[in-house]
Amino acid sequence: MTESELIINRLYELMRERNLTVNRLANLAGITQSTVSSFIYRKSVPRVDLLHALCNVLGISIRDFFDFPPYNQVEK
Repeated sequence: MTESELIINRLYELMRERNLTVNRLANLAGITQSTVSSFIYRKSVPRVDLLHALCNVLGISIRDFFDFPPYNQVEK
C-alpha cells in the first residue's frame, strides 16, 4: 500500500467511525464536497491546511491522525 493510500484509508476510516458522509465532512470543514470526494475516490492526498481543517471536524489533531501503523512504529 502506498503512503497516499494509507492516508486516504485513515481519513475514510475516521469518517466511518463518526458516521460522517463526504458531504457532511466537507460542509463542517468549509471545503467543497468535490474536494473531499477527490481525496476519497481519486486517492489524492489533501494539502496540510485542508487536512488540518478535516482533523478539526473529526475532533483530532494532525498528530492523532498519523498515530497509526506504520507512522507510529519505531524503526529498529
